[in-house]
Amino acid sequence: MEEAFILGGARTPYGRYGGSLSHIRTDDLLGRIMVAACERLGVPLDRIEDITAGCVNTAHEGMGDIGRWAALAAGFPDSVPAVTINRFCASSLTGAINLAHAIRAGELGVGLASGVESMSRSGWAFMKGDSAFSPRGPILLLDTMWAGAGGPPNPTLLAQNAYVEMIKTAQNVADLYGMSREEIDAFALRSHQHAAAAKDSGRLALEIQPLEIPATRKEPARVFEHDEGIRGDTTAEKLAHLPPQPNTTQMTAGNSSPLNDGASAVVLASESAAQSLGILPAARVVATATHALDPQYMGIAPAFAMAKALQRAGLSPDEIDVWEVHEAFSAQALGVLRELPKQLDGFEVPDDRLNPNGGAVAIGHPFGASGTRYVLTLATELRVQRARYGILGVCVGSGQGVAMVLESVLSK
Repeated sequence: MEEAFILGGARTPYGRYGGSLSHIRTDDLLGRIMVAACERLGVPLDRIEDITAGCVNTAHEGMGDIGRWAALAAGFPDSVPAVTINRFCASSLTGAINLAHAIRAGELGVGLASGVESMSRSGWAFMKGDSAFSPRGPILLLDTMWAGAGGPPNPTLLAQNAYVEMIKTAQNVADLYGMSREEIDAFALRSHQHAAAAKDSGRLALEIQPLEIPATRKEPARVFEHDEGIRGDTTAEKLAHLPPQPNTTQMTAGNSSPLNDGASAVVLASESAAQSLGILPAARVVATATHALDPQYMGIAPAFAMAKALQRAGLSPDEIDVWEVHEAFSAQALGVLRELPKQLDGFEVPDDRLNPNGGAVAIGHPFGASGTRYVLTLATELRVQRARYGILGVCVGSGQGVAMVLESVLSK
């Protein structure tokens, strides 16, 4: 069986909702980072044999198969195929896993896994009635950013409350594990402090591709190079003063991930393909896993998926040097950390191995881009630390979780 390797990649700085990236077409944003990932590594565009693109809401430019349209617009040869994948927040991670599986099967040499989300540019949709050509009656105007381009709710799922708001699932997790507002806010503060330190030290710059922002009537041209959501000056007192969001008692704008725009991409290859390109890979894909549970408790499934992935990798949790746990919400990430000891024979993740550069609460969470961002972040961190093993786990709206174990090539 072939081995699958992460060669490296790039990501945009993550922009806030209505911020620095809001004027860029979604397909162009994705195309730019696809090209940047290849150029950083010295991979010719015509060496890419397949592209996967994660995108949750395709109701904007490039809708349909944004991966293919973005690749063509960015200058990839017509012969390079692409597919768009939607597994909500793990969309691009799922694409990376699919490419890794194809490489292991001997059916792919070099692939590009990517993801994008422009929450600023998500569209509105007029929904048709029950009859395809019914012109009369009220028309439903759907905000696709909140509906995930899913259309009117299915009555069966609606009756099961499967469409529960994501922030409400975070409250459900907090209630399940008996969390206090103080510890939830403390985790958010940790995320911002670690991310701010990683920004100031230049660590985040290792994975970020700066983007040129043209001048407007109000602002001169500039280079956008830092995530807009990181708040290094926030404090426990500031977080404590934020009011709870509707239908929750502890979830606030401060302990939740923000609304973002951004894109990310990583190149995967077989060992022989990497050698032919003259590239030393960053990490080897050791194992992957998925898991699903009740949508009411969206967020904790990564604990189960990570345990499965470790078992498949034949590793004990104490062999893992870096743990990347997705932070859709502080309470959700804490829920994963509370559940992991139950799945790992009492093992608790050491704080100094957890999200060393902060997480999505600070850095941001453009849905489709987050999965490959975590792959890039973990592979980069293993190289920086000269550590051997790392694991990442991403929660998924609807109650799923996806995990991947990486081994640093430099550690061998």
